[in-house]
Amino acid sequence: MKRLVFTLLLVTSPFLRAADWPGLPTRDQNPLLQGYLIPAQPVLSKREGWSRGLSLFITNTYQTDQSPRQSLVIDAETTRLDLQLGYWKDRWSFGINLPLVDTRGGQLDRLIIDWHDFFGLPQGGRTQAPIDDLQMSWTVDGQQRVDIRKPVSGIGDLQLSIGYRSGPADEYWLALELPSGNDPLLSNDGIDLAVWWRRKGDPDARVQGYGNLGLSLLQDGGELESYMKRNLLFAQAGIRFRWNPSIEGLFQIDAHSPLVKDSEVDGLDSSLQGQFGLRFPDLIEGYRLDLFFSEDIWPGHAPDISFNLSISG
Repeated sequence: MKRLVFTLLLVTSPFLRAADWPGLPTRDQNPLLQGYLIPAQPVLSKREGWSRGLSLFITNTYQTDQSPRQSLVIDAETTRLDLQLGYWKDRWSFGINLPLVDTRGGQLDRLIIDWHDFFGLPQGGRTQAPIDDLQMSWTVDGQQRVDIRKPVSGIGDLQLSIGYRSGPADEYWLALELPSGNDPLLSNDGIDLAVWWRRKGDPDARVQGYGNLGLSLLQDGGELESYMKRNLLFAQAGIRFRWNPSIEGLFQIDAHSPLVKDSEVDGLDSSLQGQFGLRFPDLIEGYRLDLFFSEDIWPGHAPDISFNLSISG
């Protein structure tokens, strides 16, 4: 995993020079990981002062895996709405993120089956599963560790973050996640801590890169309780390409290390996702709009697909 993270940052290093573009505010949308701190980069404007943002993620997940000792089924659709507020003054930045999360059977199963058929992509067992069903199950040595079959919705944990700009390209961030969630699927009922280093590219360049590398320290609790690891390594790396002043192309890779101890199933192991999208810097005056989707680059290790929208200004 460390070699993977180093490679991601090395690929974009030629573009990392000066300031601004924060990258896509993404994280692994695995429904079993919603209650743990995998930080999304806070939204900030190009000028000092307040920023506000809203990010919507609609994620359809179908993952099955089995080993001699373990079996996993994640068949769910998750809608997550992140309400974000940021402030930048001199070298210091502050961020607040409050998620609203809804996990249920969903309505996209048939659409995704047709999508895979049209492009000749593997279904991964989807066609044998009930349409728009909700089931999350993890069994170890014949004992049920996770068994969720009813919809769960509510407020997730509140993330507070503070950043310091040590130069035109480098930032250092600290984040706390406070237990405000109302269900074990949405909160681990503890205070999580994350630190990360971030390097940004020149906002005026035609091609701008960025990347970050960090560590989350997690409290024992939530749906995975004593089975989870207490630390998580995470990284992002991406490129923004300006076609013209009105539209930009986006590509970003998100990765993190395993969160569950002794897991023998891919869905609870390391994750590697690709984000592909378009950015409209001034579609609405004073606001930027990002439209993108996430794909599981490492098959079986993250949700199949997530449709995402982020607006900030």
